[in-house]
Amino acid sequence: MRRFSVSKAEAFRQWRENEDAELEPLLATLRGEMQPTEPMLAGTALHKALETACEGERDTLSADGYEFVITADINLALPKCREIFATKDYGPIVISSRVDVLDGKCVEDHKTTSRFDPERFLAGFQWRFYLDIFEADLFRWNVFEMRELKPKVYEVFNFHRLEQYRYPALAMDCRDLATDLAEFVREYLPEYAEAA
Repeated sequence: MRRFSVSKAEAFRQWRENEDAELEPLLATLRGEMQPTEPMLAGTALHKALETACEGERDTLSADGYEFVITADINLALPKCREIFATKDYGPIVISSRVDVLDGKCVEDHKTTSRFDPERFLAGFQWRFYLDIFEADLFRWNVFEMRELKPKVYEVFNFHRLEQYRYPALAMDCRDLATDLAEFVREYLPEYAEAA
């Protein structure tokens, strides 16, 4: 079985829970064929800007040709352990993850959005997989609300911190979703069912 990222497992979960969702976009996502949107590219650039930021850099950040003007009141520590990759074998499938920050038993993830919706983050499985894979107890989202001022220039106008904790059945929930994804892949993407 090939390795699938946490974000692809989450895409499968969202598809499964939405009875109106179409199959083909999910299959394209699982195959890695979906092209990133402009908001996704901007979010990736902000991630990189945060990853490479030096202490004291706060008013303007830049990366990959994007500039981010920070007008929000943000007090964000930037620990040394950033962008850490790990995988976990869930039996029929391997799930891979890359966390933005790992600080002891706390995982932090930077997210960008045009409108803060905490329920969307809490309902997802990304945070659960991150806690399980990294054997952590606390998951913290650093959510940056931003808007485009002009092409490739964004204002970060608000910042939110949201937290969630490990719960007793978390590992089982992750294993169940991973198993369901593996069964789905065997049925709809048999070419991905064998190890790469």
